[in-house]
Amino acid sequence: MLITGLACFSLFAAAPTQLDSSHNPNIQDYLAFPSQSIALLDVDVLDGSGGPALTRQTVVLSNGRISQIGPVATTIVPEHAKQLYLPGHTVIPGLVGMHDHTHMPGQTFLGEVAARLWLASGVTTIQTAGSADFQAELSLTAAIQRGDMPGPTIFPTAPYLTGPDGNGPMHKPETPAQARQLVKDWSAKGATWFKLYRHIQPAIAAAVIDEAHKQGRKVTGHLCSLTFSEAAQMGIDSIEHGLISATDFHPQKSDGQCVSSRQGLAALDIEGEEVAKLIVLLVEKQVTLTSTLAIIESHFAHRPQGEARSLALMSEAWQQAYQRRQRQLKNNASSMPDEVLAKLMAFERRFVQAGGHLVMGPDPGRHVLPGHGNQRGFELLVEAGFSPPQALKIATANAAKTLGQAAQFGQVAIGFNADLVVLKGKLAADARVIRNVELVIKQGQVYDPAKLLEGLQGRFGPQLLQD
Repeated sequence: MLITGLACFSLFAAAPTQLDSSHNPNIQDYLAFPSQSIALLDVDVLDGSGGPALTRQTVVLSNGRISQIGPVATTIVPEHAKQLYLPGHTVIPGLVGMHDHTHMPGQTFLGEVAARLWLASGVTTIQTAGSADFQAELSLTAAIQRGDMPGPTIFPTAPYLTGPDGNGPMHKPETPAQARQLVKDWSAKGATWFKLYRHIQPAIAAAVIDEAHKQGRKVTGHLCSLTFSEAAQMGIDSIEHGLISATDFHPQKSDGQCVSSRQGLAALDIEGEEVAKLIVLLVEKQVTLTSTLAIIESHFAHRPQGEARSLALMSEAWQQAYQRRQRQLKNNASSMPDEVLAKLMAFERRFVQAGGHLVMGPDPGRHVLPGHGNQRGFELLVEAGFSPPQALKIATANAAKTLGQAAQFGQVAIGFNADLVVLKGKLAADARVIRNVELVIKQGQVYDPAKLLEGLQGRFGPQLLQD
């Protein structure tokens, strides 16, 4: 049974439903052990606040929530709690992906395959940032919430909204009235967010934003026909991909026209007045930006591409398509120079330094898989100049705030949901530790990543691809 209407939206704000693994055999198969009362002993804690690591800590979990945090020498552990001694490990909040699709380009809905990989990678919550199969996404959201299958908590996004020149399968309302009706209908079905896509026209975009806010929903956008400035003035809540999708600096852009946002990036003065004015406006209008450096990196031929662990999960046809694309990328004389990526990273640093609210998601596609892309996005934020604690805050607490859940998850704090990840190593000293997932805890249930990954090899991507 699907969750429908406003009840779906409000349900996420309530305390999470605690699942009894003994009544959910599909969940139990993936658990490290069934106990929900746990003490994590002698761990480092990066709490998601952006502050330094707390060392030699005890974290106690009871009834699906964090009940105690304190020094290992002085914290009294309940007798009934299962004690895990974890020196040399770091406990962090579960990652919160803010641009995570339940589909991949050119293929059908990923469903449980993606859900398991997200969870195995330490991603306990996602916002899907555009749906290619809305009903399937709603069904997956409800199935995970009921405990019928493992996966992250999902904030489902309505189908993409674009303009006449946009992609074929997307919705293209012709009038503001049609746009408003779609927002009402999809809100009633369970959409929590709406996404404007590249060719959306200004009048339609304004209607979507206004109606979504009336329905208690939020709007993000992968923009092109709208500049960042125009969308901010309309009241958009969030913008995806950062500077690479901004058409504000294109000299020939006309109203409502989608033009190349990459033209002129190499020559753009990232420290100049034009960029500074845009950042000031975004901060003043409280527009969130979503960093998607994991997928953006794939546009640069000399950057790391195609991790072995991701390729092993792809179908043979998908691997072949990846290899073809890599040959095309390396032979493309017009591909962006690597210094452009440095400018994109610098823009995100400047935005945060100015008081801007930055979140992160991978935008799964090509070889950027769910979960793996979230981890890579964290590593790239550190490469961009954020410290590991700062990058973790972007990937957890900032995202929870954007979802209206700042007091529920996104931090290791007393009273918060027990949505946590246990990593082997010292994350504060080495961003690559984000990949060393030993345990994933979602609402007190302790998952074994190896069990979640079992049987996923070769399941990403269609078996046959058309050239």
